[in-house]
Amino acid sequence: MASPFVVVLAAILAIVSTEMTMQMVAYKATKTPCCLDTLMPNVCKALYNRDHEKFTKQCRTNPDFSFIQCCHSCHFNIDMFTSDTIPVPADLYQHDVDELLLRYHPQNCFDRHGTQFCEAFVTRTGMWGRRSMTCQHSAFAFRVCRKTCGYCTSVNKTATVRYDSLVAKNPKSCERLF
Repeated sequence: MASPFVVVLAAILAIVSTEMTMQMVAYKATKTPCCLDTLMPNVCKALYNRDHEKFTKQCRTNPDFSFIQCCHSCHFNIDMFTSDTIPVPADLYQHDVDELLLRYHPQNCFDRHGTQFCEAFVTRTGMWGRRSMTCQHSAFAFRVCRKTCGYCTSVNKTATVRYDSLVAKNPKSCERLF
């Protein structure tokens, strides 16, 4: 029979563990980010004009390019969908979300600065305790802590962001990443 001390200690650890898990979930991204061209539309168009196929390949295979640098051009600019080798689905944004973020690919779903750094960012502890930058509002979060912030599906966790192409292209309803 376990001593009362051990039972109390186990209960406290369970509460602390649950609280920490809830705290991490509370700070993860959940809303559809705005789909803008952060490289500016003219830069994305110039990249497209220089090499259509290379631009299209970047849109379909590189999450940073597809969802941060040239998101609007990659998904909503009909003039740029002329690839002969890659078919264009009806909802290209959702297609790329499914392929690059919701279907697990270790090369797409990772934390550039490692788990410890990103867990501190998500839970707003350590150097992140007083910063206003969060997973929800930061292109930094998508690029640096994509996995821990919930922007993609990893081996044992599904993405926490609910992606919606209609929301992503509407600046009044999407969540700005800046």
